[in-house]
Amino acid sequence: MTEKDQDNPEITKIMDFVKDGRIDDAVNIIALYLGDATQDDYLNRLEDIIEMLLSLHGGRIVLRFLIERLIIDIPSLLENLSKRDSVLRYSFLLLLKTSCENECDLFLPHSEDLLNSDDPNVREAILQLIIFVAEGEAAVEDESLINKIALSLADEKEFVVKKAIQALISIGKKHPLWVTKAVTNHAKNNPENEELKNAVDSVLKSIVTVEKIDEIVEEAPSEGEMIEKQEIEIIDKELELKKKEIEIKKKKIELEEKEKKLEEKIIQEKEKSLKLKEEILEQETVVPAEADLIPKKVKKQLKKEESEIIDKEIELKKKDLEIKKKKLDLEIKEREIEEMAIEEKEKALKIKEEIIEKETELSQAEIELRQKIMKEKEQKMIETEIRRSIEEFKELEDQSKDEDDKNVSE
Repeated sequence: MTEKDQDNPEITKIMDFVKDGRIDDAVNIIALYLGDATQDDYLNRLEDIIEMLLSLHGGRIVLRFLIERLIIDIPSLLENLSKRDSVLRYSFLLLLKTSCENECDLFLPHSEDLLNSDDPNVREAILQLIIFVAEGEAAVEDESLINKIALSLADEKEFVVKKAIQALISIGKKHPLWVTKAVTNHAKNNPENEELKNAVDSVLKSIVTVEKIDEIVEEAPSEGEMIEKQEIEIIDKELELKKKEIEIKKKKIELEEKEKKLEEKIIQEKEKSLKLKEEILEQETVVPAEADLIPKKVKKQLKKEESEIIDKEIELKKKDLEIKKKKLDLEIKEREIEEMAIEEKEKALKIKEEIIEKETELSQAEIELRQKIMKEKEQKMIETEIRRSIEEFKELEDQSKDEDDKNVSE
């Protein structure tokens, strides 16, 4: 930061806010300060701000807030940086090194998108930030991102390929298995690409040694562990299915109880209707002809009650039908659950087969790596032996020459 910047009242105010712990005020004034910058002046202002924040106690918190609130937008920043030359770009990215190492969550989410950028400078810049992240305390544990970086080994720009190699080597120090898997798969998919093969070899030579093979094997989950994990998942699913079956059975029992109650009600209503009919018949036979008015009223009342009973019977029958429908639905659900259980078991078998295949592939890869390393060692030994033989031969020649010279002089 220049003396001119230090005399800038806005910069001074920002520094005072940070020193006083007024984080939000500092963030707001920085946002205004950067917002007022021209396109040409923006990067210079931002560079000064970052340098200043890194030099102040509490400045890193402010920097984090600036990135979180998108006042400093990483994708836009890298696009603007791409206009600078490589030295200036790298010097600016170095300012973000500490943040990358300690707060990787601010940078990694943008990585895959930026690796797809049309601008090779942007691709190189994000790879550099990934290198900073990998060299920090946190590890890059996103297999999707590692696979994406592996694809960059076939980038059309050589400087991007170099950065991708560096990034994969840095990541491979903590996760050699993931990197080995990613680059070997990429190489297998592009067998005719010699440049890619060379890049893959560079990565593997750096992360795979005789000592590291054991680490890779240890890091790779064994077939037994994978199968055990899958079996646990299947057991959990089976338990869930059994719980559902129990719930369905409970509902069935409840429905059956309701059905019984309804049947009892129907019987009771029928008994009532029969009693009423009997009463009507009795009244018709007992009441004399002179008292016709009273039986008519009784008849009307009885008919009304009878119709009500019939209506109730109809309602009860409807409910009975609904219960039967629900029973059918439950039976259908039971069948679906059984089918799901069968499907899960089939999936489990497929997964086991895939695991066995992958395990075989991994073991084959390990054998190839060991053979390759052994060949390299043998080659080195042969070269050493050849050199030694040549040196001995030269020594013998020199000795014979000396003897010849002595004989001639005598």
